[in-house]
Amino acid sequence: MKKLQVSIAALLALVLLTSLSACAPAKLSMDNVTEIIDTRTAEEYNKSHIVGAINIEMATGGFIAQAVEVENKGTIYVYGETVEEAAEAVVNMRELGFKSVLNIGTFADAQNVLPLKVNK
Repeated sequence: MKKLQVSIAALLALVLLTSLSACAPAKLSMDNVTEIIDTRTAEEYNKSHIVGAINIEMATGGFIAQAVEVENKGTIYVYGETVEEAAEAVVNMRELGFKSVLNIGTFADAQNVLPLKVNK
């Protein structure tokens, strides 16, 4: 009976570990990435940001004026203070004619899915 309990416990542990690793987000590819845009405030950006990201704030209202300066080729990743803020930026960029713009969520989300370091 003890062997059966140990076997069941080991099997459950294996299933749990496999399930947890399946939930971990895969890192996004940096192949063909033109830009990473951080839409948070300059203050937040200056505290820390993904290495290589540029700051185009949504809060100041000048996002579109600055976004048109971004090269419109390759993939553009966008993250923000909230998922909704990043989504608004993506919608604005698509309306400007950008084809491959992806919302990668919040700054915390970006840290999990991009294979890049954080600049502090």
